[in-house]
Amino acid sequence: MKFVILLALAASPLVRAEVIPTGNVALPYGDFRKLVEAGRAPAAKVPVESAILSVRVVVDLGSAAASATVAFDVESFGDDARLVPLIGTGVIVRRYEPEDATLVVKDGFYQLLVRGAKRQRVTLHAGWEGVEKDSAISYRCPLAPSAITELKLRGVRDGAVAEVAGAGRDGDTYHLAGGGDLHIVVRDKTEVRAGEVVQLPPVVTASSSDMRLVRDGTFLNNSEWAVRHSAAFVLKLQAGEGTQIVACLVNGKPVDPVLAGGVLEVPLPEPEGVTKLALSYTGKVSPLAPVRGDLAISLPATDLLVESVTWKLRLPADCVPVAVEGNTEFAPGGSQNQLVLQKELCRGEAPSARIFYQKPETTTKP
Repeated sequence: MKFVILLALAASPLVRAEVIPTGNVALPYGDFRKLVEAGRAPAAKVPVESAILSVRVVVDLGSAAASATVAFDVESFGDDARLVPLIGTGVIVRRYEPEDATLVVKDGFYQLLVRGAKRQRVTLHAGWEGVEKDSAISYRCPLAPSAITELKLRGVRDGAVAEVAGAGRDGDTYHLAGGGDLHIVVRDKTEVRAGEVVQLPPVVTASSSDMRLVRDGTFLNNSEWAVRHSAAFVLKLQAGEGTQIVACLVNGKPVDPVLAGGVLEVPLPEPEGVTKLALSYTGKVSPLAPVRGDLAISLPATDLLVESVTWKLRLPADCVPVAVEGNTEFAPGGSQNQLVLQKELCRGEAPSARIFYQKPETTTKP
């Protein structure tokens, strides 16, 4: 049998072996790096290293000092050891449970050292110094975010009220959304005395002006003011430089106003209903152009609330207003050379207008 096999091998054609020559292969570094990275298995990543599942805080309020019990429910993911921030160092930790927990102070926080993937509960017993300002005591400290944050307050003294910033309330439990600053303010209750009379400020219920303007820029304004007030006072109007008073009547009786530096002061007596002021004065703006131009003009301003202003303005007969700008609104009802302007609800603001005018056409177009 051996002989036959050898004979068969001898009768078969010769097998030629392919020889691969030796040498070097050159690759760019970037391609080489891609080959190396492709051979490495991707490392498993933990999307969240740790989380605080809940925080429950109980604060006993004293005078300027308080005590706080803060219970944390923490869960860690992954096998590495890590620090989990709990609460800021604005509180002073006196003791904590369990005693074998490891608490570290870092970056302004008390931090819990957690080793490996596990769930751990820790309770801090702390003192909390408040800051007193403007008859209120403020307790403030950063708190790590958590899914559930609850707060209960105890020992609020009589005659005081406690406020918790950014918290909703359910009975005696406050709920904070997502952690952040824990801010408690204790202040005295505001006392409201029964029967206290509040003096209302004066109000100008209506103001109307009938103003006539001539070509050299001189104007005469006859105005009326209806003033609602609860006591005698001095009405001040910003009339402008160059104003000259022609007439001043309060409830139909002449009075002597004071005009200094463009400010007109009119004494109004004890009211008998709404006080009526009739005021006539003259002033001057830039002269009008012969053919076309624009002018700026305004009414007196007052620091009182003015509910409504009606302003009739008559230009010379040969001037036709074509456009108006300013803080007033155009109202229909004027003639060819007259404008009616209105303004609602103003305070400390002078009703004003910039009027564009032109001489009316004197020729007929074909």
